[in-house]
Amino acid sequence: MVKKLTVLFLSLFLVACAVNKKVIPEESEKGAFEWYNSGIQSYINHDYVAAEHDLRMVREQHPGSVYAKKAYLKLGDVYFAKGEHILAREAYRRFIKYYPHSSDAVYAQYKIATSFWRCRNSYDRDQTPVIKALKAFISLKRDHPSSSFACQADTYIMQCVDEIYRHELFVSKFYFRLHDYNAALNRLTFMSHHFSDLNFTDEMLYLLTMSYYYLNKREDAQLFFNELERKYPQSRFVEKIKDRIEE
Repeated sequence: MVKKLTVLFLSLFLVACAVNKKVIPEESEKGAFEWYNSGIQSYINHDYVAAEHDLRMVREQHPGSVYAKKAYLKLGDVYFAKGEHILAREAYRRFIKYYPHSSDAVYAQYKIATSFWRCRNSYDRDQTPVIKALKAFISLKRDHPSSSFACQADTYIMQCVDEIYRHELFVSKFYFRLHDYNAALNRLTFMSHHFSDLNFTDEMLYLLTMSYYYLNKREDAQLFFNELERKYPQSRFVEKIKDRIEE
């Protein structure tokens, strides 16, 4: 009797497992071009889920084909379009690792840099993505100076520098308003060395002048005020400094 019950329970258990077992359909075999072409069409149609699937199938079923190489790169574009920038950069880096001498390696490097730029925060928040973008664009220009992407990198480099400048100015003004003039000067001195040719420099020179002034370093204050007056004689900060000192 015990044996019969054991057999019965075992049979019921196996039936239950069979019912609850998730059936995963097997992928049909297709040619590398067929999978790749399908993935590209889905990408063009903004069906990124289907595009990702088909491009992955190229790599899984035809890893040694030329279309597998193309799929590595195009997967980066799919993730980039979806806004999944960590995955995009991973795909582009993998392509560069496997095909470092490919003519498309510079494109992958450009997209990595652009991906960091797309992840930037506003100037009053952390600028790590912008700094990484700047470094990536500079590396691109160093590695591929004659590439058309190097010319595009120049524009991004200026934008990155401008964003970092605005952030540093924001932080400097924050310390200045707290009357922490030494902390403000640490930021401002860095800025005066690296951002002297950008816009808003009259405000930077104003903050330098007044920080030194409040720290009783009048010679340094006069030096930066003279520079402000020489470079920006019509700046509102010139009169603001004069009024402040008179007070």
